[in-house]
Amino acid sequence: MAMSDDYLWDRSGTPDPDVERLEALLGRLRSTPGVPELPHEVRLKADPTIPERTWRSAVLARRSREAAEAAAGPTEVWSVRSVAPLLAAAAMIALMIGATWRSTRGGGAWDVARVDGRPLIGSTALADTGRIAVGQTLVTDATSRARIDVSTIGKVTVDPDSRVRLVATREAHHQLALDRGTLHVSITAPPGQFIVDTPSARATDLGCAYTLHVDEDGAGLISVTAGWVAFERDGVESFVPAGASCRTRRGRGPGTPKYDTESQEYRDAVLRADKAALDRWWDALGLGDTAWWRTWRRPMN
Repeated sequence: MAMSDDYLWDRSGTPDPDVERLEALLGRLRSTPGVPELPHEVRLKADPTIPERTWRSAVLARRSREAAEAAAGPTEVWSVRSVAPLLAAAAMIALMIGATWRSTRGGGAWDVARVDGRPLIGSTALADTGRIAVGQTLVTDATSRARIDVSTIGKVTVDPDSRVRLVATREAHHQLALDRGTLHVSITAPPGQFIVDTPSARATDLGCAYTLHVDEDGAGLISVTAGWVAFERDGVESFVPAGASCRTRRGRGPGTPKYDTESQEYRDAVLRADKAALDRWWDALGLGDTAWWRTWRRPMN
């Protein structure tokens, strides 16, 4: 008995025995979702009340539409889900560029608080608190003082009649320039991270507290109260320990540090650069070889 075509189309009519056996074998693989909706032209063909020319016109219309879409090329559909990864990547790149720019330009700013009087940041009077940016200058007159937060590693108090400029601030490197006046510095950071330039020497913090003064002619004096400071200019170095002071002059750089309690005889020997006297003083201090002092220049692990 021949199977009716209607059975294959909508399971009406008489089934073929071979088809029934095939259905039984494949039945366990049957999916549970509902039957997908048939194309419009197929539904028209299945309806016996619809003339043949109608569903054939629908078929031709679909094929024409598909041909036009193929000629136009693929159309990309944007959604929040598809765009989100691109936006995240763009934001990350922007952050990296910004961080690199700040690092190479020494960008950033420090908090400043007025202690007395009316300090100036540039030409703006500091009322209570403010910010000093790289390249800006803080100036105090005879009646004003200010306190600067050195990023997150310490503080600097600026005394009256001082002029100080923020040179750079970035990770592990913070730098001021003192043109004149007095700074009181307290730093808690690994050696080499905080620097103050003066007209006649550079003070590099080795984890300490100190007072630095610069005269109008550029000569300076540093007095260390805790830790050590490296005082240097054009290859001339002085390592100043707590309780000692060191002078520096334009064109000469830093001199030999001395303890404030030393005798006048010792002071005279230092000014004469008496090598024998200096060696005896060095040995008496028991400070060891100077090579270990210079380890602060090596990269930190």
